[in-house]
Amino acid sequence: MNKFFYNALLAHPAAVNESYTEHLFAASRFGMRLLLMAGACFVHALVPCLFARKASDMLHRLHDDMYTYRAAQLDREQPHQADNQHQ
Repeated sequence: MNKFFYNALLAHPAAVNESYTEHLFAASRFGMRLLLMAGACFVHALVPCLFARKASDMLHRLHDDMYTYRAAQLDREQPHQADNQHQ
């Protein structure tokens, strides 16, 4: 049972070098941004002149932020591995 809870709640956050709470807040921020993008898409579907590029611009920023954030986390946690990857 203990292994189940570890796998369900802690394994993935640990794999991305975050605590459960850090992962909760990071994933929640990404989720909120995705909801805002979905809203912009629906408004654009109804009135095409509104938010013509907003959702795609937001998606590009979200992607960049996600991978920049993850790379910074990995560099902070394991700087020697990042150095070895660039050689």
